[in-house]
Amino acid sequence: MAWECKVSQLELEVDSEVVVGFLRTGISESHPLSFLVRMCYGFISRDWIVRISHKYREANRLADGLANYAFSLPLGFQFFYVCPDAVYSVMLEDRNGMSFPRHVRL
Repeated sequence: MAWECKVSQLELEVDSEVVVGFLRTGISESHPLSFLVRMCYGFISRDWIVRISHKYREANRLADGLANYAFSLPLGFQFFYVCPDAVYSVMLEDRNGMSFPRHVRL
């Protein structure tokens, strides 16, 4: 979608450090997710600048909420012109700069 909108620089924030590592340094061809990483490389290697970084789930609650909401949708591409009601309150909290502590098990 970003490519089709002629975005020349893209910031990709991922909540999995393992996935960030796969996208930055590669993955063994024998790994079960190698096909998916190769597909991502196909997008990343186009003529644009893509910066990949790790962000904790709590730092981007809207993306996390949308990912969870996706499980209730039919398979296929979904495009939203407005924020879905299921995550609207989270969007407002993100927009207003509300922060939440990260829960860490000791």
